[in-house]
Amino acid sequence: MARKIPPAHLLVVFEAAGRHQSFKHASEELFITPSAVSHQIRSLEEFLGFELFQRDKRGVTLNNAGQFYLKYVSQSLEKLEHATRQLQTKFQSNLLKISTFPSLSRNIILPQLSNFQNQNPELDIRIETSMNLLDLRYEDIDLAFRIGDGKWPDVAVEKILDVRIIAVCSPDFQKQHGLKDVRQIADVPLIDLADMDNVWGNWSKAVGNGKLKVLPKLTFNDYDASLQAAEQGLGVALAMQPIENYLLKSKILVDPFQKNAEFPMSLYAVFRESERQNQAIQAFIHWVKEMLIAGE
Repeated sequence: MARKIPPAHLLVVFEAAGRHQSFKHASEELFITPSAVSHQIRSLEEFLGFELFQRDKRGVTLNNAGQFYLKYVSQSLEKLEHATRQLQTKFQSNLLKISTFPSLSRNIILPQLSNFQNQNPELDIRIETSMNLLDLRYEDIDLAFRIGDGKWPDVAVEKILDVRIIAVCSPDFQKQHGLKDVRQIADVPLIDLADMDNVWGNWSKAVGNGKLKVLPKLTFNDYDASLQAAEQGLGVALAMQPIENYLLKSKILVDPFQKNAEFPMSLYAVFRESERQNQAIQAFIHWVKEMLIAGE
């Protein structure tokens, strides 16, 4: 006898819309239009015979029926997703899907990745780069590397190392301005990060230069873009050490002041709690730690 349940794609859309309490946010997550979300929710409601959302000019909210149904739909999708991952782990090739941020990929992982592959020839590696936080319940990622405080919910985290912050610029920029003393940052263009409040002032104070007023003259909302600007000789940027040590050893950037400050966030590996004993994940984490330690 056929099961009397709605089509699976309608349940996926409902779970996203109910979790966000927003058709717009659900559409962004699912890469479909808000009108498509609305249409599919209507189809689900027609299948069930009653509404799941209360709609008004301000948006949508789950009604009592929607709240009741969301609980069971979410649990069912999570169980199905877990079973799918288990199935893939057991029967598919040993594919390790990794998400990392651009500078860690460029400076640490990619230059030495062939060594890891030679040590682990049975593994297939897929790497994507992103600065965004991930919800591993819904992302097709096995392992992520992120900078943060390590207090992410519903995941396992492993601290890789603490991060320190140094000032960097191109060799030509250092020579042009004769940079040696940290007090000189008051006289040269500084490259700032929009999402880091008073980062130059905090760094200056941490390295014993607290009374100096610093005025950044070029601002980016992207860390890697700020380093690229420094490489182009546009000013002095702040960089994460030892992650950027490759740029220093290659003389692409220099550390003119030889000063560093503690960073309140660290580098972490993030993965699903159910994958804590996954040998491929642990092997890659251990390898990244070795690469970073060797580069210090």
